[in-house]
Amino acid sequence: MQKLRSVKEVPQDLTNTLVNIIELRADFELAMVEQYSPWLVNAPTVDSRLFVAKLVSDELNHGWQLVRLLEEFKVKDVIERISNARLGIHKLEVSNLPLFNWEDVIAFTFLVDGAGLYQLKILKDCSFEPLSTLASSMIKEEESHIFFSQNELRNYQNKNRMQGAINFWFPRAVEMLHMTWSLNETHLRDLNISDLTKNDLINGYIKTTNEELKKCGYNEVNYDKALHYNVVLK
Repeated sequence: MQKLRSVKEVPQDLTNTLVNIIELRADFELAMVEQYSPWLVNAPTVDSRLFVAKLVSDELNHGWQLVRLLEEFKVKDVIERISNARLGIHKLEVSNLPLFNWEDVIAFTFLVDGAGLYQLKILKDCSFEPLSTLASSMIKEEESHIFFSQNELRNYQNKNRMQGAINFWFPRAVEMLHMTWSLNETHLRDLNISDLTKNDLINGYIKTTNEELKKCGYNEVNYDKALHYNVVLK
């Protein structure tokens, strides 16, 4: 499909799918601001506090860039819903869970934010050019988050505690991808978002992530758990 350079060029039947994708991503980014914010003061070292400050700044900027993109679609109700969302009422269940300890922060960043990065690498090829451009600009910052969390995983002293956090967050990251790609598959292909099936995409994330975890000294995770989250894309 040829590049769509503005909202005016988007076919009517693809508009709702694009809005759903952007809304879900914006809500995810802004939810992370809430989840990470307590660790601005509770992170264990000065370096880790600086890292969290970058996380919060980056995710807040990403969220509002996506909201500004939604403004071009004239969807005031969607923007209002994103603006009013708080922990407990975000669209993805993984976005409604607090990060109770530092192991949660690191595992969440590597796995859940990592799933978000995986999504961005697919969205950068989207035929809707404003979303493609924005996704491409976000990737470098997200990669820096994963790089830091990977180093923390590799050097963490209490491997058992960290493995527990990994076991908790891994299936939720996978479920997040399931929910993200539960949109109309024909529309996704028409937008050049992916020519792979949802299962191929998710299996690729699982395989790559488990390989990286093994390199960092952790066990592979049995991700095939019955986590049934009720996500309604409006």
